[in-house]
Amino acid sequence: MSAAVTRVAVIGLGAISQSVHLPLLRRNAEAFAIAALVDLSAARTADMGARYGVPSARQFTSVDELVAATAAGDLEVDAAILATTGSHAGDTLRLVRAGIRVLAEKPLAYSLAELDELTAYGREAGLDLRDWVRVGYMKEYDTASLRAKELLADVTLRAIDVQVMHPLDGSQLAYARLAAPTGDVPRDTIEPLIAATAAIVDGAVGSDLPVDLRTLYTNVVLGSIVHDVGLLRSLVGGLGEVAFAQHWGPKMPGSVHVRGTLARDETPWTVDWHYIDGYPDYQETVAFHHEAGSIELVFGVPYVTNLPTILRVTESHPELGIRVSESRWMQQEAFENELYALAALVRGERPDGASVDESVADVRVGQRIIRALAVSKGHALDPSAEAAQ
Repeated sequence: MSAAVTRVAVIGLGAISQSVHLPLLRRNAEAFAIAALVDLSAARTADMGARYGVPSARQFTSVDELVAATAAGDLEVDAAILATTGSHAGDTLRLVRAGIRVLAEKPLAYSLAELDELTAYGREAGLDLRDWVRVGYMKEYDTASLRAKELLADVTLRAIDVQVMHPLDGSQLAYARLAAPTGDVPRDTIEPLIAATAAIVDGAVGSDLPVDLRTLYTNVVLGSIVHDVGLLRSLVGGLGEVAFAQHWGPKMPGSVHVRGTLARDETPWTVDWHYIDGYPDYQETVAFHHEAGSIELVFGVPYVTNLPTILRVTESHPELGIRVSESRWMQQEAFENELYALAALVRGERPDGASVDESVADVRVGQRIIRALAVSKGHALDPSAEAAQ
């Protein structure tokens, strides 16, 4: 195999891998090889193996099995895409210890303690984790986002508004023809994983926090809103204080409103996130209002590759009075740019993108949000919880 080909293990074969990661690896077969597939479901792994030409000897049901195969010399892997459910910090640590670069889907972690463990390992091993780990904030790799960052460098911000309209996941993924659920994972495999995740969340937000708030923390704040937290960190230096948060709606996960100020100054920001079953289509708008106009990013369904992000600029014009311009880059796929950044890590380069330190900042913002949501519902956090600090 050519040295230029990056050998990638895909870990977690659910919606994002089936709709994005695996198709893009196949589309870029001259630069990437699917070295291994990993999923708790042996039936799912076998199905994807048949579809993508990965033999059974390179199919595994755990990260530990994958790492053992590489240690034994039975498998060569340069990098892994970690697209499992929930926190990814533990598996990221196992993979880095095995000498494998990692692109982990968000969130990298649910707790600061998990990230502290990663950081401690890097320090003890003499590794700079920026050379080993990237987090799957694909919007950071979007060409429209990169152009917006250039434009934002020259303006004085007055306000930032984020609005997300989120329909049922199934309505966004119907086109992808996802494999049917398998149901072959034993309960004695799943239950320890659930218990371990619950213990991590206990440490982050407290064991006595109501179930709805715990779900908002894991599934909404760090499962979806974190994308915007990461994007704003990348574009304008990150979110600072959280002044207020509110949750409402006829059923979970409902709607979340959050507002606060930037970390760098007093510029106010607002995030409105709405999960509405029957909403026609996913819609996400990030608007930056400044002294001379507005800069807006409009994102479409994240699972559809090559769906262009719209960059809309509103400004004064000496002849037209007001000029509104739109730019779209259909040929530049954010997930694909993210994939090539992973290959750059393998080559020993250091491409831009969020790593462990950035995840620490994002989890801290997430914990400020859940603390504000708890206050709005009349709940006091356990003083020993991370989010109460």
